[in-house]
Amino acid sequence: MNQISTWREPPQMNTGAPEPAIHVMGNSLLLAYLASEHEWSGECEEFAVVEFTGVLQHIFGYPNDEALGGHPLYSKGLDHYAFNEILDSPYLEELGARNALAFPGTETQFKELHHWVVTFHDETLEVIGSEATVRGRFIATTAQQALSQYVT
Repeated sequence: MNQISTWREPPQMNTGAPEPAIHVMGNSLLLAYLASEHEWSGECEEFAVVEFTGVLQHIFGYPNDEALGGHPLYSKGLDHYAFNEILDSPYLEELGARNALAFPGTETQFKELHHWVVTFHDETLEVIGSEATVRGRFIATTAQQALSQYVT
């Protein structure tokens, strides 16, 4: 039976227009978004940056907050505007079973991964990976610019 836990370490996102952006580098994914309680300086605002490592798969886009009720995990407690972690994810089981067709005995490796569902206003980010870390806050004009301050 899967459960959903809220990861509370990342700064709370702006619920109106968090303007999320992602940058993928191999098996690492960086996410930047407008924080809800953020500094504002002229045209610049404060964006939070989170890094996911050991990423096996990610999906970024639909559903938005209005259609989140159609997500298969919504009835399990998927929360709006949050970093949801799916415990005992049925999707990880499914990926393990798929992989075992070509590589028997590997299905247990997928149980060691994490399944995050980050629900923004206009899009959702799902990540299957090993670890997630808050990298900090950056003053920038856009989320892409915040990412560029982190990506070297």
